[in-house]
Amino acid sequence: MTIQDFSTFLIYKASDAGRKVYIDPELIVTFAEYVDPTTESGGAIANSIQHKLSSTADSADAGQEEGVSNSFFMDFGEFTGHCVRVFYKIIQDYPEGMSKGPGVYIYNLRGFAHNTNNVGTGLFHMKHSMSGWGGTPASKSELKNKTLRIGSSQDDKGIFALDKLSKLMLDGTGQASFKTDFDLYHSPLAVVEYGKDFKTPVARKVAQPSELAKVLESTATIDKWSESPRHEKYTVYVYGQSAKLLADALRLVDGQSQLLEKFEFQLLAPHIPFSLVKSLAESLGATAVLDGNVQTGFSKRYQMLDEKSLVESDIAVFKKFEGQITNMPNSSFFDLWKCMKTTTQLLT
Repeated sequence: MTIQDFSTFLIYKASDAGRKVYIDPELIVTFAEYVDPTTESGGAIANSIQHKLSSTADSADAGQEEGVSNSFFMDFGEFTGHCVRVFYKIIQDYPEGMSKGPGVYIYNLRGFAHNTNNVGTGLFHMKHSMSGWGGTPASKSELKNKTLRIGSSQDDKGIFALDKLSKLMLDGTGQASFKTDFDLYHSPLAVVEYGKDFKTPVARKVAQPSELAKVLESTATIDKWSESPRHEKYTVYVYGQSAKLLADALRLVDGQSQLLEKFEFQLLAPHIPFSLVKSLAESLGATAVLDGNVQTGFSKRYQMLDEKSLVESDIAVFKKFEGQITNMPNSSFFDLWKCMKTTTQLLT
C-alpha cells in the first residue's frame, strides 16, 4: 500500500492548544473558494476548523471513512447557509520523514450546494421537447449519447433544475440553439439535504468519483450485444468545479493504457490545474482540451498554480508560491495566505 506523504503540509494556525492541525498548502485556492476567511462567515469557519480539529477531530461530530480508522471528515458553518466539509487524517505514528509529526492533516475541502428542490444527482439522458429539456435517470452506468456534459450550477436559492442547467451548459459551449440529445452527469461536489437525516454528517451526500469512473469504464467497454449504442467518439464537456470530480474519477479508472481512447474531454473554466487533468486523461488514451474562451476568476487562480503552465505571468506566481514554502518552512498556512494575497493576484 502506498504511504501518503504529508511532509510538505504546513501548520494551519500557530497554536499551543490540543492537537497540531496541518493542511496541504496546495489547497490555498480551494480554501479561498470554499472558506474565504476575509468574509464574516468564512472567518468564523476558519477559526472553527482550528478549534474543533485540535480538540474533537475524532468525536461523534466527525464522519469516518469506511474501513479506514484514521480518515475522517467534519462539516463547518451554517447548515442553511455557508457550509464546508473538511477531509482529514489523524496521525499518531508515521514513517520518519513522511509527516510533520502527530496531528490532524487536512487534505481536501468541499463546499456544499443546497438541494431544497431535491434535484437528482448522477447520470441522466437529456431530451428536448416543446416544453424544453427533460432528463430521464439512466438505468445503467453507460452513456447513451455521444455527448456527455458534467457539472452543476446553483444560486442563493439552491441547485438549478436540470432543464435550466442544460440551457446554461449549452450556452456556455456556444450551442444554445442545439436540440440534440445528450447525457448529463449532474455533479454538485457536495449536497446538503434538508430533513431529519440532516443532523448527522454521514447523511449529507457527496458526489462519488467512483460512480463517474464506472460510467466511463462501462461506456468504453460496451460490446455489440449491449442495448446501449456504441459511438466512435465521445465528447465530454466538463464545467467549472466538476473538473475536480473528473480528475478523481480518472485516477480510479482501470489502468489500461488506451481504455478511454474514444474520449475527448473539453474543460471549461476548470477549478483545477489543467495540466493535471490532461496528464490523467492522456495516460488512459483520452485527449483533454482547455477552452480558452471560457474563464472565471477562480479558474484563472487554479491555472496560476499549474507548475506546467506556459503562461509567463502564471509561472511567476507559482515560483512565488513555491519559494514562500521553501524559504519559510516553519510558516503557517495563514502566513502563506497573507503573503500570496498581498504580493500576487492569486487571492484577489
